[in-house]
Amino acid sequence: MKNIGTILAAIFLLGVLGLYMCTFQVRFTEVAIVKTWGKPAKEAITEPGLEFKWPAPIQSVVVYDKRIRTLEDRTEETRTVDGKNILLTTFTFWRIGDPSKFHTNFPESVRDGENKLQTTIMTHKQAVVGQRAFEAFVSTDQNTRKLREIEKEIEGRVAEDVTKDLGIEIVGFGIKKLGLPQSVTSAIFDNMKAGETKRAREYIAEGDAEATRIQAEAKATEARILAAADGKVREIEAEAEERVSAYYKEFNKHPQLRIFLDKLRTVRAAFSQRTTLILDTEQPPFDVFSDETRSKVRPARTN
Repeated sequence: MKNIGTILAAIFLLGVLGLYMCTFQVRFTEVAIVKTWGKPAKEAITEPGLEFKWPAPIQSVVVYDKRIRTLEDRTEETRTVDGKNILLTTFTFWRIGDPSKFHTNFPESVRDGENKLQTTIMTHKQAVVGQRAFEAFVSTDQNTRKLREIEKEIEGRVAEDVTKDLGIEIVGFGIKKLGLPQSVTSAIFDNMKAGETKRAREYIAEGDAEATRIQAEAKATEARILAAADGKVREIEAEAEERVSAYYKEFNKHPQLRIFLDKLRTVRAAFSQRTTLILDTEQPPFDVFSDETRSKVRPARTN
């Protein structure tokens, strides 16, 4: 009985060992490549689950993480086409797009592929920046800055190199940090300040010219309005003089009435305020209260 138990235990252990040597598991975050006598299969296993293989050394398995990775290159000075240095740091989102091709190029480790990708990025970054002017990176004019366009160009060049040949898929690319070396910062900003000062002077000159034009138009308009008003005043004065002449002609026909009205205006002016007066109706102009004076201007009755 003891021999049978030992035999069964041995068979069970051999079965477990055989199962371990002939199976492998692929998680949902992984891809696997089965290598037969050291040669990788053309197609990778991308679906999660339990898979079978021949035991080593006939077949072996290489497993890669298929999730997106982040690579940040080191900050270094890069020269623009107009001879100015900038400090540029980029980031790249990438993953293993073709596991078989990636393993063929980097059989030792994923780190080797990442180093190759970093070298490729730095090469194309320097090439693209070297074809651009400084104002494409640093400028107060929004239309002059081309950062997004530069990012797309570098990403396209890198993807063209690594996707087809190395099995690396570029998911995203961008500029993380943009700076200026201390040695050139002051000179660059002095140049930018001089440019902005020149533009400010041009704007001031344009504003002064426009103000002069507006003032000239306002003065011309004022002169036209004053001339029209002066002409209207002369017309009114002429009309008034004509009417006054007509009144004077009427007054000449009745001189006593004119004298009476003048006296009446004088009395009205004297009584414009609250006043107590003792008057002599025999003396002008207060003789207007005299019946005798009023009778002289009273129109005669006709039968």
